[in-house]
Amino acid sequence: MFAHWGTFTKPASLNVGLRFAEDAMRRHGLDVWDLANDGDYQVIGGTGDVIATVVCVPQSGNLWMTVSAYSTDSGLAERTRNDVRADIVNAVLFDDD
Repeated sequence: MFAHWGTFTKPASLNVGLRFAEDAMRRHGLDVWDLANDGDYQVIGGTGDVIATVVCVPQSGNLWMTVSAYSTDSGLAERTRNDVRADIVNAVLFDDD
């Protein structure tokens, strides 16, 4: 099993960060098993070949986030982590409904 992970901060609320994470996973074809709106601090998703986890920790003025991906294929784990992370980093909130 291979694991790839990385952390960053994003100026967003917990709910918005989790929503960005769930949207990013779906955009990259992952089934989401632990949803953004279930009251915890993580989103988990995957396929038969890869599992991805995003954890959000609220801080003063931003979120500390970690994106991790696990697979028996190191390249797939790395691509999944990079793709999900890039989508979250680039996400912009237009409407907070």
